[in-house]
Amino acid sequence: MNKKLAVLLALFIALAGTAGFTDGAGGMYYGLQTSEYPFLKDYPVRNNSLGLAYYGGYGYGVHGHTITGGFGFAITDTNGDTGIAGGFGGVINGVRFIDWPVTVSLISWTAIGGISTGNQESGDGEEGFFAFIEEITLELGIPINRWFMPSLYAGYQIAGNLAPGTPFEDFLVYTPVVGMRVAWGKFY
Repeated sequence: MNKKLAVLLALFIALAGTAGFTDGAGGMYYGLQTSEYPFLKDYPVRNNSLGLAYYGGYGYGVHGHTITGGFGFAITDTNGDTGIAGGFGGVINGVRFIDWPVTVSLISWTAIGGISTGNQESGDGEEGFFAFIEEITLELGIPINRWFMPSLYAGYQIAGNLAPGTPFEDFLVYTPVVGMRVAWGKFY
């Protein structure tokens, strides 16, 4: 057996042995930028929402109450009015306050990626940016069983260009977000 294969096998056995004692999951999600929170209609929230939708996948581990992981997502204009589209990848960091019979977590989603603005078919106003996104969400999950949990979340997102141009000036969005996640893993 070659040395690389032996190291990979030992690493796999070590990770498999600890997997039974940790919590964590992976799944997919769908979110929307919105101009107001549906459950707080009488309280305006400062925003310049573009009404974009985003969807992607994620995975995380939980140690004690600390959540860490990674994710990737695509972002697009659902109406097709602006022609905005992009993709991002990043890290998840958070805290799980309650883990049974429901989960309540506060999570930071930090990502970098690329975004294109304008109508690509006609070339009107089209620009591309290397961009940064930070989103803070409060998530409420309901573990259906030990391995499946749907959840709803609400939060706030800030997205801005890093290059070209002056950072957070040529492209800047700050908006409430809402969405749902579905995860498979180990929850209790």
